[in-house]
Amino acid sequence: MRKQLDTVISPKSKLTKPITKPKATWVEPKFFADVEYRDITSEGLLRASSFKGLFRDDKS
Repeated sequence: MRKQLDTVISPKSKLTKPITKPKATWVEPKFFADVEYRDITSEGLLRASSFKGLFRDDKS
């Protein structure tokens, strides 16, 4: 997964809501993540999430 993400590294975040994360590496939104989760918290975070796979969007 790291090799795939290294091909789309971005110098800054594309998020509209700022996140403070030391040593974060931002990437262009070229992939879709398949994730299952039980709920979304009041802060908008996924609860009991499980990563299922990463897929590239070749249309963009």
